[in-house]
Amino acid sequence: MKKITLILVSFLMIASVSTFTSCKKNPTTLPTINLMGSSSIYLSLNAGFNEPGVTATNSDGAYLNVKITSIPTFNKDLVGTYVFTYSAFDIYGNTNSVTRTVIVQNDAIRFEGTYSATDDGIIGSWHNTWTETIVASTTINNRVNFSSFGNYEHCQPFADFNTDHSKVNLFEQTFNCGTPTADHTFSGIGTVSSDKTITVPYTKVTGTTTNTGIAVFTKQI
Repeated sequence: MKKITLILVSFLMIASVSTFTSCKKNPTTLPTINLMGSSSIYLSLNAGFNEPGVTATNSDGAYLNVKITSIPTFNKDLVGTYVFTYSAFDIYGNTNSVTRTVIVQNDAIRFEGTYSATDDGIIGSWHNTWTETIVASTTINNRVNFSSFGNYEHCQPFADFNTDHSKVNLFEQTFNCGTPTADHTFSGIGTVSSDKTITVPYTKVTGTTTNTGIAVFTKQI
């Protein structure tokens, strides 16, 4: 009788182990990752970036840690497209990832392009026409660079737009340019019309001579 009881107990133990093993979970369901906010974000150059947030859960609904990487390394002070990757893995080795694209851009990008330019003397008599190229800065928001202001080769001043893009400030800058070459100092404050025409009354100082002119830039379609 004792022997029969021992065999029965052993059988029950084996059955229990077999049942436990067959019930042990080993899911292959990937973690679920939820982005908060949009998967594509446009950010003004130099503006602070607040990560909208992300959550990840496993197949049982338990929250998981999320690893965040950016390629290239995120820099709010440099124009570019940055891809953030959010990765999560569970205890079973299942991994999943999603991405968010953050585009850092200069708000003055709409002024970038080719312009028909004219320059007329107010004090001093001249009339110039040429093709001007305006390029948005990649490091300072609302700043643009001219390619040949006043039709002077190698005269490439920068100018800053105000936030509503109604005015533009040509800060005082000196360039050794022109034919023959000489130091010319330019400064002025201009306006912007709705058709993207930029008008800049300016002062030009060359040595002891001061002249004023008005430069008009009309964007080519």
